[in-house]
Amino acid sequence: MSSARASVIVTVLGLFMVAASVSSASAQELAGAPTLMSDPVFQGDTFYMKGDYYRAITQYELFLMTSPPQDQADAVRLKVAWMYRKAGKLSAAASGLARIISTRPAYDRMTAWARLYYADVALDARQGGASLRAYQSLINECEGLIKEGQLAGAGAKGVGPGDCLYLESYARLGLARHYAKLHNFDEAVKQLRSLPEKSPIKAKAEETAAYVGGLTLPRKRPALAGALSIVPGLGHFYIEQYGIGVTAMVWNGAFIWALVDSLTARKFGQAALIGVVEFVWYSGTIFGAVAGAHRFNRDARRIVEEGMSRDLDRIDDQQSWPSRFELERPGVQLEWEWRF
Repeated sequence: MSSARASVIVTVLGLFMVAASVSSASAQELAGAPTLMSDPVFQGDTFYMKGDYYRAITQYELFLMTSPPQDQADAVRLKVAWMYRKAGKLSAAASGLARIISTRPAYDRMTAWARLYYADVALDARQGGASLRAYQSLINECEGLIKEGQLAGAGAKGVGPGDCLYLESYARLGLARHYAKLHNFDEAVKQLRSLPEKSPIKAKAEETAAYVGGLTLPRKRPALAGALSIVPGLGHFYIEQYGIGVTAMVWNGAFIWALVDSLTARKFGQAALIGVVEFVWYSGTIFGAVAGAHRFNRDARRIVEEGMSRDLDRIDDQQSWPSRFELERPGVQLEWEWRF
């Protein structure tokens, strides 16, 4: 082997060993340093995107255990409350939101959004009165909160006009849900049509309002159903229960024939027994028709409620969640667009 060739081999081996040493040192250095993928806030956001709410909550709680500054901690607590709502743990969500609301100024952006989410949680929990008051107070007070924040020098942390646009939009949407659950569709439509003109969800809300407002709910009159049932079966035909109507007509006819036949044969004991059974069956036919009319009306309203709720949920699909609140820790949370 020539000396020149040996020198080249030695040089290449030396460079390889140096590169391996540098690579090993870099790996050790990175292993000891925090990385994006190991950050609990980023991990929590990632789990949320996958719909794994409990793992997301676990990651956020790990971050809170590091005792971060209040603004960062409350921003993450808002995330946790949102996750609990998504997971159906409404009591835990309400507790987290109440803590934020009670410990921050009323004009603070985070407080205002916590109030909106608290109203949403109350509505999910079927606390209609609480949700109604929370939505209405937020709509009525938002402009005043802007002035309070300006007087207090809150700056970017205070409620701004863009916040009020979104807050009123989603509060009106929440009120529409509330009234839809009560089957007060006229008021629900009114709330949808009351959204601010510049609201990003105004167009979709108007579409839903136009559709629901143009509906004519089918309705059956319970009194008329009962009156028609004097002739067994006619009341059920009226409420579109044709099978039950035929059954009622046949059985009542059979009992009446048996009753008349027993009386004709002077079998009064048998006639009395048949008469009692027929009275129960006949009165049950009347009450059944009345109850069926009420069920018909209730089911018609429920179908509209469910359809309206689905439409409102589709409107709400683009609602930004609490990652809009900056943690002042760049690169450790997923970015979400927030448009005015």
